[in-house]
Amino acid sequence: MKSKMKYGTLVFSLFMLLLLMGCDPFAKSKTEFYDSTKSTNLSEESVNSVALNSTANDVTGAFGKPIEVNIVANPKSKYLVYEGIEFGIIEDKVISYYFNNNYQTTLGIKTGDTKENVIQAYGENFYERVESGLDTIGYFDKENMINLEIGFKENKIVLLMIKKIGYPIEN
Repeated sequence: MKSKMKYGTLVFSLFMLLLLMGCDPFAKSKTEFYDSTKSTNLSEESVNSVALNSTANDVTGAFGKPIEVNIVANPKSKYLVYEGIEFGIIEDKVISYYFNNNYQTTLGIKTGDTKENVIQAYGENFYERVESGLDTIGYFDKENMINLEIGFKENKIVLLMIKKIGYPIEN
């Protein structure tokens, strides 16, 4: 059971690393869509009571001890990895989280849902791009500096990402 969980965590972490690296040199950065995309209120987004700006202690209080902790030198950050979800932490604050199963957004969007489900829940003020081979739609909350991106494969959600806008891990 533990080896299967470690394998799943490794695959998830590698997938996230590829996604963060942005493998396609011709892909548009999400920041290129910021000015032309109207704002959507994402201020209520959280998972198991953990939201952006929560502390690392809030994360471990809600999720327990992580399966893995990855430390990154530049920018100085750490990633708390759990089965199906990963939290990015800078200066003891959650600046991002990614999930691919067992969790859902505040509006009930989860893996397996369709693009139509997302648009019905979050509205028409989104941008579209291809990121690491995934068709991706995204929303900006410009007042609260939050970005929600949702990756699809064959019109089904495979990954959800929520990030603070303005940190050096942007792509």
